[in-house]
Amino acid sequence: MPTVVITGASGNTGRSVTVYFLERGWRVQAHCRDEAGVTLLQQHVPMGLRQRLGISVGDLSLPGVAEHCLAAAPAPVQAVVHLVGGIRAGTAIEETEPEDLEQMLRVNVWTTFLVLRAALPVLRQTGGALVTVAAKAALHPEGGKAAYAAAKAAVIALTQVAAEEGRPYGVRANVLVPSILRTPANLAWAREGEERAWVPVEDFAAAIYTLCSEAGRAISGAVIPLYGGIPA
Repeated sequence: MPTVVITGASGNTGRSVTVYFLERGWRVQAHCRDEAGVTLLQQHVPMGLRQRLGISVGDLSLPGVAEHCLAAAPAPVQAVVHLVGGIRAGTAIEETEPEDLEQMLRVNVWTTFLVLRAALPVLRQTGGALVTVAAKAALHPEGGKAAYAAAKAAVIALTQVAAEEGRPYGVRANVLVPSILRTPANLAWAREGEERAWVPVEDFAAAIYTLCSEAGRAISGAVIPLYGGIPA
């Protein structure tokens, strides 16, 4: 039975991705930032699936936490899905505080780097898959999102490097680039039916699963837009 490690598992998308893998017979090692996240995740996972759910806790921007998460996962680890991230936007470059850029780099880039660093040696043993998540703003930058766009562009670069370094060992790494996901948090500010163009979380989870499964065996180094009905 394969294992997938999912970081950011207590978030809106993380909970859905966790259940998606569990429903398809995988074991999931879910990583949450804190105990409140653990409670939220456990409430979301159906009781009948919890026997294949393991949970670890910690701040992935700190050294050693990612290694602990991977070490807690039952072998064989066939996939690592990194969903930790965050957005801070709404200000022009000259109005963006250096602390805002630092925070975006820490939550998006620093966590990605540390997870990839811990995951690659493990996945070399199984020829497994890595999936990270960037954002449309990294490929199509727009005003007011300088720090966010820069951080997500770095996530893309890190993932593509991981694909090249993992290729000799059969490890594949891909990055999904969604526009707006149809999460409860995003739906709260949707106006005039615009959410109909957004990407359903179920479709997001299905794309991740495909990249981690045998169906995605030939895909590596890809930057995959997931824009739904929103133009590029």
